[in-house]
Amino acid sequence: MSTPTPARGRQSQAPDSVTPQINSIGVLGYEACSEQDTITPLEIFKGAGMVTAGQIAPWQREAANRELDVRLVALEPGVIKMQMGTNVVADSVLNDDELFDILYIPGGVGSGALLTNDRLHKVIRRHHEAGKIIAANCSGVGVLARSGIVNDEPLTCVAAVARGLRDEGFNVPVARRMWVANTASRIWTFTGSYGVNGGAVALVAHYFGREVGTIVSMMFDTIGGIGDLIFEETGPEFYQHPELEESFQDLFQPMLYPPLDENATA
Repeated sequence: MSTPTPARGRQSQAPDSVTPQINSIGVLGYEACSEQDTITPLEIFKGAGMVTAGQIAPWQREAANRELDVRLVALEPGVIKMQMGTNVVADSVLNDDELFDILYIPGGVGSGALLTNDRLHKVIRRHHEAGKIIAANCSGVGVLARSGIVNDEPLTCVAAVARGLRDEGFNVPVARRMWVANTASRIWTFTGSYGVNGGAVALVAHYFGREVGTIVSMMFDTIGGIGDLIFEETGPEFYQHPELEESFQDLFQPMLYPPLDENATA
């Protein structure tokens, strides 16, 4: 039996040619999300908010006195237990009617349970249809893909779910990149763990400009590692390790990205 293909590519009403102003970023927190995939971008985005508010590098000119609302947003009330056992309290609980300028979905071993979370998929589609930016890293890219907003845009992700995404027809190039920005459709994807820092800084650099991006890249030592690539829409290429990647896919894909027919809900 062939695996059903998720609905693809709902259209947004916002013009693609206009770079949106970012005033709010929501980073999703959920049961067994990855500490690194979640906290790293959250800290970088909050750091960007410190810069735009003039708390750091007050001489910078591009976005002085600009408030940026950055929140860890929980799916449900209560403490979030992350995949390695860290307990965190979110800044707020997800409001289905709320819109963030950037909605960011991190990866983690708990992401497989979100593949059939219709409520979250509706939130993602609502953001996309409103012209907002959807970003995801690691196995969180699978959640974004299953939400139905992706057409043939190139994606990147952790190696463990890359094969599953390709098997469902998603465009995940074999030569994976640290990040891939599809600015016209406002979909950003990132690899996990190692690539999360660079991708989050590249996202900041794109939407907040070179000056803010440079300051943030110095704050988090990103420019020291990958240089001016943070100003590109495609990150550095990862080395390929086919045999290792296949073994990790065999181990983790059933948990992180099981086939649609195994996740089907009535």
